[in-house]
Amino acid sequence: MPGTHADDVVVTGVGICSNLGDDLEQIEKRLANGDNLAFELWEVAVELQARCRVIGRYHGDVSDAALGIGKKQGRFMGRGSRVALKAARAALAQSALERGDYAVVFGSGTGDVDAHVEVRRKLDETSDAKKVSPTLIPRLMASTVSANLVHVLKTTGLSFSATAACAGGAYNLALAAQLVRSGHAPAALAGGVEVCDTHFFAGFDAIGAFNGRDNDAPHRASRPYAADRAGFIFSEGAGAVVLERRAEAEARGAKILGSIVGWGMSSDGLGEMVAPDAQGALASMRSAAKHAGIEPSEVDYVNTHGTSTPLGDVSEVRAMREFFGGRRVRYSSTKGYTGHTISAAGAIEAIFTLAMLRGGWVAPCVHALPLDPALEDYAPVTEPTRAELRYALSNSFGFGGTNATLVLSGR
Repeated sequence: MPGTHADDVVVTGVGICSNLGDDLEQIEKRLANGDNLAFELWEVAVELQARCRVIGRYHGDVSDAALGIGKKQGRFMGRGSRVALKAARAALAQSALERGDYAVVFGSGTGDVDAHVEVRRKLDETSDAKKVSPTLIPRLMASTVSANLVHVLKTTGLSFSATAACAGGAYNLALAAQLVRSGHAPAALAGGVEVCDTHFFAGFDAIGAFNGRDNDAPHRASRPYAADRAGFIFSEGAGAVVLERRAEAEARGAKILGSIVGWGMSSDGLGEMVAPDAQGALASMRSAAKHAGIEPSEVDYVNTHGTSTPLGDVSEVRAMREFFGGRRVRYSSTKGYTGHTISAAGAIEAIFTLAMLRGGWVAPCVHALPLDPALEDYAPVTEPTRAELRYALSNSFGFGGTNATLVLSGR
């Protein structure tokens, strides 16, 4: 295994908000033991007569008082920005980063949809543009999350929001890592967030992506790789990481939680808008390994995108078979625990993967048995497992054929 270098991009702080809560130590214990929580019935989905009526909610307090923000700042912040701030503050606290010029690269898939609903309702009611709130645009704009974070956290570094469907969180981490490695940013706060929204939920339900068969079995509603998997479960969540160059992190005595060694992206432009393409996933993994300067044989674990959809799970494993040349590698999907947090998924799963690299364990897939017969000769991890891991991949693939792979190390 190659040694460390001064310009390595290391992680010095992490924060998570999810249906599992925001206590990372307790979340890691659940993952290591294969102990998931049941999703919950969402009354709104019942009222809408949706096929899928269960969801993963984050129940932490994100009020002005809980976040320590005043009414003036709070009026610009939708729920997504608030959940992102909760995760960001946890990451910054762990990192103990004191400088005020770090970059913020943090996004969501939709921005604050409630703001769009609000302005449409107001215009329908009044037919008067002057009645629209003057605080609307900071919530309406696609970069609402990163913009709110820099103003609440008082950082002067560059900021933007990258949106790339379900790969958005991984894209934000990769872009932030590039900025840090190249010297364009002295450090970065990066991640992704997604929160519950009626329009977002109804759209996924209409396309048939959700599991609409297990409303009465919320404990096992998300079960990647199971023979009877029936679609994914949407969940709220946010994942935040603090990134620095190794030399600077060591100089200030920061605890290093691992490193982002490389990254790769690809698009399925020759495929279909909402159907997975194994060749796109393969290209993403190959690009990431090349960028990291490692061989597939050095990868000991893959945290797969694995959403629990009939097509997507098998397509990704098909790409992995080719990438690893037939070598069986340990892999699992943690979406059986969290559901699919869309733009937050890549960040949350990178944090989980770093914990596994440091701790020497692999989170098993939950409720994956009996397996899809197509995977019996290339099975995921389904039991709590101890393992020494050198490098790991974290895959994120989104609608529109947007693919991202992060190469992670526990050093």
